[in-house]
Amino acid sequence: MRILRELLLLIALYAGVGLGVYGVWRVWPASKTQKKSASSDDTSLMHRTEGKLRELLHREVTVDANDEAVVKQGLRKVQERLEPALGTLSFPVESYVIDSSTVNAVCLPGNIILVYSGHLRRLQSPEELAAILAHEIGHAMHQDPMNALKRELGLAGLFAMVGGRGDGVTGRLMHRLVSSGFSRQQELGADEEALRVLAASDIDPKALADALRRIRGEKKDDDPAVLQYISTHPGFDERVQLSEQASANWPGKARPIDVDWKQFRAQFRVIR
Repeated sequence: MRILRELLLLIALYAGVGLGVYGVWRVWPASKTQKKSASSDDTSLMHRTEGKLRELLHREVTVDANDEAVVKQGLRKVQERLEPALGTLSFPVESYVIDSSTVNAVCLPGNIILVYSGHLRRLQSPEELAAILAHEIGHAMHQDPMNALKRELGLAGLFAMVGGRGDGVTGRLMHRLVSSGFSRQQELGADEEALRVLAASDIDPKALADALRRIRGEKKDDDPAVLQYISTHPGFDERVQLSEQASANWPGKARPIDVDWKQFRAQFRVIR
């Protein structure tokens, strides 16, 4: 998939130039006031870079996304249930289904979320999909994708990307996000946000535990795709327990999401 092949091509083209320019920018004589604004400048740089990546990724993702009306409408309904509880994000959430045997979901820079059909085929309700989306949105809330990019490239590389033409986007970072995942602490942090969002959206927080169990399977599936998912989402059992505990303490009442799940799943093309 092009999304997983092209990211650091752009970085390779511009990182050298960006390093020099950024270096001059950072060491140029500055007043105390200018030094105090360095953190604000870095934040602005991160936001501009994320916006650029969002534009480029959107163009690539929409080519590969499942375009069946039933799938897009169903995904939209699930996301709309969650949106009132999300608060202010750096960019609006965009979610897409990608037809692939991959068992995974990922949050990309710019709050673009991909859910693979191999992942969806294991879920049994729109509420479980809502839990998966809420978890990925939790990564967006904590800026995990952009922080990963910052660690991968440094601010010099980010500065280069802002000034580049954007001839190609994806590569090592996209491969890292899909294949390597985040740390145990980042996964738990995203779950914490997800459980809050689910509860505030009239969805039983146990939906996250149910979704995780579906993915792993009752007999602890040894499918390589499932093992890959578990390896990139550490703290699996702890996450299930925290979801169940949040459900036990939840005083709310669940309200079903109006999506025909059988019809929704029937639209996925079979990928072997």
